[in-house]
Amino acid sequence: MDEQERLKELIEKPKQPNVSEWVYEVESFLEESGEGDSEAWVLIDRIKLQGDAFQYCSNLVALLKQIYKKKYNNVKAPQVMKKKQIFIAMMFSDATNGTYENAYKATMHKLGYDVMRIDEKEFTGSIIGEITTEIQNSIALIADLTGNRGGVYYEAGIARGLQLCNHPIKLILTCQQDFFVNEKVHFDVSGDNIILYKNDEELKEKLEKRLTSVLQNVSNI
Repeated sequence: MDEQERLKELIEKPKQPNVSEWVYEVESFLEESGEGDSEAWVLIDRIKLQGDAFQYCSNLVALLKQIYKKKYNNVKAPQVMKKKQIFIAMMFSDATNGTYENAYKATMHKLGYDVMRIDEKEFTGSIIGEITTEIQNSIALIADLTGNRGGVYYEAGIARGLQLCNHPIKLILTCQQDFFVNEKVHFDVSGDNIILYKNDEELKEKLEKRLTSVLQNVSNI
């Protein structure tokens, strides 16, 4: 079995013959191919510890799919024009403006990144075109799902689509913990590794840790 067939089998038969053997096969493949990143190793370690109880095996499958498309589908990734920009997708309201200023903006600036929130940009023409361009030009998109705003899911979907075209953009999902517990987020993303936070200080701490981990090599592309 060659490398392409082996990767295809890992994608098509997740957790086969069982989750323990599968995750070690994934780890072996990533080590041999040199395709692993920090996010993959975190997922692998958690699956090793928790087995079938771990809820994010699908995230590891998604990473394998991205590797397959990059290696074998020959899809050209759009060029990133603003390598220090992070796009923020969130509900616009008086209730969330403090979180934006005190947590998101403060953390981005501390780590040396520029912040893009579309309502702060002056432009003419189509807002959809501006959103798409700014997301494409960013190295990460943070989508705060608090409030279940359709625009936030739409912008997160653009980032997912770019990832399928080998774009290096990282998608980070966040949500206020009470909203996540009481109101729920959309089913399609409920199993993702969402950053849950009780207050701005907790969000800042968790966000800095996640960004430092997932963006350590991206800004050098």
